[in-house]
Amino acid sequence: MQLSPRVLVGLAVVVTVAAFQLWLSPGNPPGFMRDEAALAYNAYTIGHEGRDEDGARFPLYFTSFLDYKSPVFVYTLAGVFRVTGAHKEVARGLAAVCVLAAILLLGWLAYRRTGRAVVGVVIVVLAGCTPWLFELGRVAYEVSMVPLFLSLALLGVERASRLGRWSPITALPVAAALGALTYAYAGGRALAPLLAGALVALLGRERWKWVLTAWLGFLATQVPLLVYVRAHPGALTRRFDATTFVTDDMSAIGVAGRAIVNYLQDLQVWHYVVSGDVKPYIHTDGAGALLGVSLALSIGGVVLVLARQRSDPFWRFAVAALAVSPIPAALTIDRFHAIRLVPFAVMLVVVAIPAVAFVIEAASRAMWARALALCLGVAAAIQFGLFVDNFQRNGPLRTGPFEAGVPELLERVWADGGTVYIDYDDRAPQALARWYALERGIEESRVVRLPDGGVPPVGAIAFGRDQECDYICGRFAESGDYWLARMIAPRPAESDAPES
Repeated sequence: MQLSPRVLVGLAVVVTVAAFQLWLSPGNPPGFMRDEAALAYNAYTIGHEGRDEDGARFPLYFTSFLDYKSPVFVYTLAGVFRVTGAHKEVARGLAAVCVLAAILLLGWLAYRRTGRAVVGVVIVVLAGCTPWLFELGRVAYEVSMVPLFLSLALLGVERASRLGRWSPITALPVAAALGALTYAYAGGRALAPLLAGALVALLGRERWKWVLTAWLGFLATQVPLLVYVRAHPGALTRRFDATTFVTDDMSAIGVAGRAIVNYLQDLQVWHYVVSGDVKPYIHTDGAGALLGVSLALSIGGVVLVLARQRSDPFWRFAVAALAVSPIPAALTIDRFHAIRLVPFAVMLVVVAIPAVAFVIEAASRAMWARALALCLGVAAAIQFGLFVDNFQRNGPLRTGPFEAGVPELLERVWADGGTVYIDYDDRAPQALARWYALERGIEESRVVRLPDGGVPPVGAIAFGRDQECDYICGRFAESGDYWLARMIAPRPAESDAPES
């Protein structure tokens, strides 16, 4: 079968976007920060021993610093590590693949919605060239799976809407996708119920059974979560408690008022074009997180939906999903937080579909529309080129947040066959030391977690961050908050201390 030139060009464009999304640079971001290390190390131990780093057998959630990490990314990476072995580029590669899969699904969604392959290709390009989504795929965070499950939920609603067959059985894929979203990332535990609630936009005489089935199916997916919460009260709210503005003395009206203000601040969309998250974890300072052209198409798409397609069940749900996607982030103290607002970035791509279809349709008939399309393409290419240049120049400079100096510290101990000792409660150094030992093939016995109240042998090397030495020690190397110290002597007991 011979493919037409248009099809070949479309395939070439999609392959180019895929290659860009799978572009991983070992030094950008530099290092491998503690959250990535904790996820990757637990994935390895689960895949090879069936236990997490603390010895729990196939846990639903993974203890990590102030919170509990969600399971889907860890268990998926465990399977990958069984084949590839443990390496940070493999872990980050899984995140890149998840984001790429979501981008391709968004293109498929655009094609199914409009019936035009060219619209699907353009959406793949818009999503694939969105700095926000690209940088999400450079780091091994569990949130990288959120766009994938959100896209699957949207496709489930779209299929039922397009075919007009609202059989309750077709609601189950949507329920499963929303359920998976709950277990993909901590914010998903708030977002998934909000998206389930947004299904009310579909209600109608022929669709109430479908919506009810989706709700019941989603509730069924929450049973393991509810059992876990009952068995571990307060465990899954630790991170929220540490990041929320809500305090015990605030009234319900006060909480709602502050959340509304936060929500409106996060909707200052021009900020994402000229800047982005001030934290460097999935954003490189010096460039925008969104392309201006993409944002303009998103706004135009919302206008077109409200003006022309209010009767379409899918688009009603899409707008509702767009509206609720920033709510979980609005309950926290940080504004323009790129990780917590990832669903918002995805939904901005989705609502751009009608505007893209409108421009392409108009360009096929009118010169002004072709000129507009050309201007939009040139503007997007210029901003995208500036982003890539900035990412290459400034991305590797984010050494501190990604704790890039830690391997050098540890190598100073391991190079001479030494053992590193870490305090019982100092979780970040434990995660990093265990991961780097695993990746470098260093024996597990050369990373020692001291028992509660324990001290290393005299002359041994301690590695720490959050805890001070419980003994007399001398620091001799530091990198950011991390340090190496030599154990000098046990701290004298109070009864042994000389009288003043």
